[in-house]
Amino acid sequence: MRQPGCPGFEQSAKDWLFDLAPARWRHEQVFHRHPLELACMLRLHLDAQVIALQAGLKALRTALLGTPQRADDAETIGAYVREQAWAKAVREQVKLVENALHAAGGSAARKRVAWRIVTNP
Repeated sequence: MRQPGCPGFEQSAKDWLFDLAPARWRHEQVFHRHPLELACMLRLHLDAQVIALQAGLKALRTALLGTPQRADDAETIGAYVREQAWAKAVREQVKLVENALHAAGGSAARKRVAWRIVTNP
């Protein structure tokens, strides 16, 4: 991705964000016109993934209490832990890109996004 402030930054950020987002989001024209909206929604999507992985890991560990441990159990727990770490790390990267897009577009664009999130859950 290009550095914020460089020519082509917005397009490179949008391409990177689309690579991380669910494929169907590429069909939403609003995200092509407003990459800040794409970044915001992707961050929220990653927030939900982190929460879902926490819940899944907790449920798995609860289900395994008092049962004989198998090798697959440790591998499954490891997969949850790795996926959660990945989602958290990518979420932080998306936040950085979101902030850079916000700075490039001005505060009015961000206020509009924040208002929409609060008023239309």
